[in-house]
Amino acid sequence: MGTGNERLKKGRIARMLGYGILTVGLYAALFTSQGTVMLYFTKGSLFASLPIFTAFLVSFAHGGFTNYFWQVMGIEASKRKIQRRQDQKQIVEREQIRPQLRLRV
Repeated sequence: MGTGNERLKKGRIARMLGYGILTVGLYAALFTSQGTVMLYFTKGSLFASLPIFTAFLVSFAHGGFTNYFWQVMGIEASKRKIQRRQDQKQIVEREQIRPQLRLRV
């Protein structure tokens, strides 16, 4: 039996391939049926939302593929915690200097 790490890696590879196939399929559908796509995308009215929806769909598929691709390659973002040192700072009240209008003749 495989270890948990191998199963996790196989799952990531499967998801990467799934999102990759989905991305290639979406791009292929857009480029092979350009005439139909342009016909509906340029109609106006509610059809004007189709390019926006398509952009979100392709972006989601491509982003999922890219995420799992980098995870399979072993590259992940660093996870550092930011600690606030606000309680160590001392608030010093300063005298507020107000600008004065001067007339030079």
